[in-house]
Amino acid sequence: MELADHRREVKEIDELIVGLIEKRLCLAGLILEAKISQSIAICDPEQEEKVLDRAADLAIYRDIDPGAVREIFNILIRMSRERQQELLGDRKGDQGNSPCQM
Repeated sequence: MELADHRREVKEIDELIVGLIEKRLCLAGLILEAKISQSIAICDPEQEEKVLDRAADLAIYRDIDPGAVREIFNILIRMSRERQQELLGDRKGDQGNSPCQM
């Protein structure tokens, strides 16, 4: 395989990763609705730690640096929290529906 072939494959994987991030952020709206109905704050440190631990465990299982994976998931969690804050603000402004359709 040539370098260009490897780069094409990496590009395809990158596109999949971005698509999965988009899907994860779309779920933030559904999670926000559940949090509101259960009177749970947007920031849920206990759940966030569970997500980070689960991701680190998966990384270890796949022989990937768990610290780096935790950093990535910290960013994903922050992005989800920010999306929920945005949606909550939109909701207060009477624009409550998430633009994401699952």
